[in-house]
Amino acid sequence: KTDWRVRAVASTNLHLRTQHIYVTSDDVTEDGFTYVLPKNLLKRLITIADLRTQVMGYMFGLSPPDNSQVKEIHAIVMVPQWGTAHNVHIPDQLPHHDYLADYEPLGWIHTQPNELPSLAPQDLLLQVRTMMDNKTFWDGDKAVIMTCSFSPGSCSLTSYRLTPTGFEWGRNFLQQNPTAASSTTGLMTTLSATGGPPPGYNPATHSEKAQTLLSDRFLGFFMVP
Repeated sequence: KTDWRVRAVASTNLHLRTQHIYVTSDDVTEDGFTYVLPKNLLKRLITIADLRTQVMGYMFGLSPPDNSQVKEIHAIVMVPQWGTAHNVHIPDQLPHHDYLADYEPLGWIHTQPNELPSLAPQDLLLQVRTMMDNKTFWDGDKAVIMTCSFSPGSCSLTSYRLTPTGFEWGRNFLQQNPTAASSTTGLMTTLSATGGPPPGYNPATHSEKAQTLLSDRFLGFFMVP
């Protein structure tokens, strides 16, 4: 027996959560870039999401002419994917299109059923794997992992940036586990086999929270295959 009926009804009410969005501001580092996400992008992502199944999209944008320390997210690219409550499986290739030629990759955003106190290890390892496979395209200083967590009646938004220590740990883990480095599915299979957090993973030193703002001053757009 499945709960698909309950989930279908719950999904039709997701738009109500867009009225109560909270952006994490605790323990945010003052260093690095500030990311500005248009409200229309986040509201649409929440509306098309599912309470139990994660969905993700790559973020693209650029800095405004008057402030190089700010990154405005103008596009979310939804690639083919299938998700579970704990992770999302995506193709190995990053999206490329003429519409994205004027933008730079700023990371990726995904939903999750519950708010976590720190960055999940699978998110960190997927970010490290993307950085290793796309060294000239994916800049770890600019690309963040943004989570949209479903809390009761609302949503919370948090952005994470990898620290050098976190990248080194992730790179060593992938080098020691070739299956995890081979594909997204291989990565998730390897983590499932560990039965818990990977050895040596320390979210307190492997990632830091990045400053994130919501704005209705400009609109973003979605791209789908």
